[in-house]
Amino acid sequence: MRLSGFLPGMGRRVVVAIGVVGMLMVSHPALAQDAAAAGQTAQPEAPDPFKFSAASPVMVLLSIKQGQEAVFESGFGQMKAGLAAATKPEFQEQSRSLQLMKVDASPPVGQPALYIMFLDSPVVGVSYDFTQIFYYGGAFNVETPEARKKVDDIYAKFTTSLESRNIWPIVKK
Repeated sequence: MRLSGFLPGMGRRVVVAIGVVGMLMVSHPALAQDAAAAGQTAQPEAPDPFKFSAASPVMVLLSIKQGQEAVFESGFGQMKAGLAAATKPEFQEQSRSLQLMKVDASPPVGQPALYIMFLDSPVVGVSYDFTQIFYYGGAFNVETPEARKKVDDIYAKFTTSLESRNIWPIVKK
């Protein structure tokens, strides 16, 4: 393709400049996406706030939606029983360290019921996050569809009833 006889010299430069700018505009988003993807893989995972590095007691304040207290208590009992029945000693110890207490006060209308998950000497390096316990910790079998369904049913009790969690490490003075 010859432009020499078709456009004057100034016009050819404009066409070439527009072509170069167009190529840069098309390639720039692709480069930005590649750089963003590389940046995401290079960043380390955020630390698990429910994995404790010391065996000092911890309190976790659990806000439970009103009317869902029985559902939550049932799920908590099933989780604790599953941890106790696990074959690894660290899961059995995790079950023994979990204590559930309910704040004995009627919450105002529309406010959540308050529970305290007291971890008396939490197992060091083991996550107390509910998702980690059920799906990634290894205490519960999620390998077959049937086993996964059972775990999903217990986990659903937490997702439907739990409003929020706040960690309170305790230090003796």
